[in-house]
Amino acid sequence: MAGDYQDKPVLVTAAAAGIGEATARAFAAQGARLMLSDINEEGGQKVAEELRSQGVDAHFLRADATNEEDIKALVAKTVETLGGLSVAANIVGDVVGDAFGPEFHTQSTEGWNGTIAVSLNSVYLSMKHEIAYMIEHGGGVIANVTSLAALLYVPESGAAYAAAKAGVVQLTKFAALTYADRGVRANCIAPGVTPTAAYFKGGEEMGNAVINKLLEGHAIKRLIDPSEQAEAILWLCSDRASMVTGQVLPVDGGWTAR
Repeated sequence: MAGDYQDKPVLVTAAAAGIGEATARAFAAQGARLMLSDINEEGGQKVAEELRSQGVDAHFLRADATNEEDIKALVAKTVETLGGLSVAANIVGDVVGDAFGPEFHTQSTEGWNGTIAVSLNSVYLSMKHEIAYMIEHGGGVIANVTSLAALLYVPESGAAYAAAKAGVVQLTKFAALTYADRGVRANCIAPGVTPTAAYFKGGEEMGNAVINKLLEGHAIKRLIDPSEQAEAILWLCSDRASMVTGQVLPVDGGWTAR
């Protein structure tokens, strides 16, 4: 395999499914050496095994991205196994408990705290330890996943998720400006309607109803495949985007252009 990432050590979180899995496969197709992580050990191991069967240097380590010791160990294991860390794609995010929908006065504080932990704190912890390594070893590139809910009023997403993902945007910009002179770039994508397991927590019927409602926001009237989000991440992390940092790239079928 050959490509923009030939032999580069790359870390991808939430790699067991959805955008994370698609991103891992896209990096692999471009020659990257991979450390994959997810709280779903069975799913993550399966992805890593499939990539290894194709000749990819791919490894998996289970980690809870809301646990600092897990993330610290993940970054250390990535460096030990791959010999460094050039690129990190931080993709963990979800709505926890009852934190769906706009009326947050009726939702539990546990749902709020859980959503903030998974969708914002996870990115903070990942970036903290990734950047600590990168600035001592010649720099690197980070891509985070935010949401249109960080940029627009998307009531179905819920206030906690919107607040968390808005935090990811500001954290990404903060990192980009703070560490630019030490060789670190940081950007994020804001996906439009890209079906993942999170949509179907309330069942298939409810998930499809939410997806169909959200799809009204797309100017291009179709769902977005996770691989299309992955392509945006790969571009942002490539040398072709060497002067792009601190930016949010909507991959949203034209939603934010309205």
